[in-house]
This record gives sequence, C-alpha cells and structure tokens, in this order.
Amino acid sequence: MNLPSQMLLPPKAGRDVLTHYGFCVEATTVLDNPAHEAVADLITSAHAPFSNRQGRLSIADTNDAIRDDSIREIEDYISQVSESFPNLKQVNMHASPKRWRSQMKPLNGSYDRLIAAIRQIGEHAAKHNLTLTVENNRAYWVGVSSDTDVSEVDREGQNEYFGTAPEEWIDIQRDVDQEHVFLCLDTSHACTYAQTFADNEEREAVMLAYLDAGERLRHFHWNGNDLVTNAGREDRHYALHKDSLSDDLHARIKHMAGTHFLEHWYGETELEEELAFIDALDHSG
Repeated sequence: MNLPSQMLLPPKAGRDVLTHYGFCVEATTVLDNPAHEAVADLITSAHAPFSNRQGRLSIADTNDAIRDDSIREIEDYISQVSESFPNLKQVNMHASPKRWRSQMKPLNGSYDRLIAAIRQIGEHAAKHNLTLTVENNRAYWVGVSSDTDVSEVDREGQNEYFGTAPEEWIDIQRDVDQEHVFLCLDTSHACTYAQTFADNEEREAVMLAYLDAGERLRHFHWNGNDLVTNAGREDRHYALHKDSLSDDLHARIKHMAGTHFLEHWYGETELEEELAFIDALDHSG
C-alpha cells in the first residue's frame, strides 16, 4: 500500500493489529493506561496531559501558582514517559487556555507567558532527547444549538485556547524558536475552527491555511470531521473515508513528512477501509 512511512494508532488497537500493519503507537495522557503495557516498545509518541482533577492545565496563566503547577505536571509527564517507553521520540502537547470560564478554576492566559512556558518545556524535552510538538486546539460551541447561524454566535463568550486559528498556531512555533519544537496538526480540531466561517469555500481555505506551516509540521492527528454541516462544530474524530474534509487536504497531508497518527479506533475492518482510502489518495499540486 502507498501509505505515509510513519503511521501510528491508539494503544487500544492492540499489539496484533499494530505488528500486522507495521504501525507504532501514541501513548495517551494517562500514563498508567493498561493498554500501554502490551505495546510499550511500539510507543514512539506520547500526548502530554491538558487537564487534571482540578480542571484544565494553564501554562500561560497570569496566576503564577496555576502556571507553575501546570508546567510542572507536563514536565513530570515527559520525564516519566522517557523512562517508560524505550523507543519514544516525541511528546505532543496542547497550548494553553486564552480564557476559560469555570466556577471551579477560571483561567486567563498571556501570550508572552505561553511562549516562555513552551520554551521551558521544550528545553526539558530536549534533555530527554525528545522532540516537542504543539497541537492546534479546537474551537468551542458550548450552548450553541445546531441550527444557530455562525453570525449569531458570540465567539468572545466561548472558551478559547491559544493556537486555535492557523496563523496564531504557526506564530507560536516561530516565536518559541527552538530547533526541537515543532507543530502537530489535528484536522478535526481545525474543522471546528473552520466552522466559525459561514462560507464553505472560506472553510476550505482555512483548512488549507494550516498546511502553510510547511516543514514546521512534524506530527498529524489525522482525523475526519464534517466541514459542510454544523455537525463539524464538534470534535468528531471520524475515520478519514467517512468525513467531508476534502480529498485534496488529505492527499497533501499524506505526502507531508512526519508522523501520521490515526487518532481514532473503530476496529480492524474500518481500518482496512480507511487505509484503502489513504492508499488511493493522490495530490498533483
């Protein structure tokens, strides 16, 4: 099959499936996940936590205590996965809340603090000979009914992360400016942001704008979603052959260097269909 050279599946796919297809694994945010045990030697990527029992981690927070605890939790995760998984090469992380309304733990972020925090975490990852990738975040639609027009949605009233829009996400990596810090594109997250635009052609353009990151992109959370209907406002994680993201987008991603993680698992039959779809993708542009 004509597939990307480095493909990953979730650990719950199981060792038999992973070895049959020659795929590797991205470890989950939960280190003691029992599914890790049987595939520990196949784990080449790990996903740092973005929340805990107290709420969201906030490495950019204007509250020093919240920020310091958040950074420490991610650094501790990096230290532990580097010891637990002998073939680990990279750790992926989310950015940080720009604003997060919560009775338990309201959060407010600063861009400068975000950049400084990622630099610190990046240096910690480098000490363990690991690459760090920063993932684009999803747009939120809390309390918005499925039939509400985009023009009627108060985006300032929604929770928001840094690195949701493609331009800001790319700027984060540029401003961190470390040779071992790159980007991770989650296509389902990108779709939730593209949904903030009413016109379908504009949504398509927004999706392609994430690929402007070029060689800064080293990791993909390759998920399907619905760009056409309002269902795509949620982070759907569809299989690629069952979504409405463009074949051109998927073909471009297929041919980009980096690790391609199918961040969903619907069984081996579904995987076979999805791999056949990927195999047939071609991009001539």
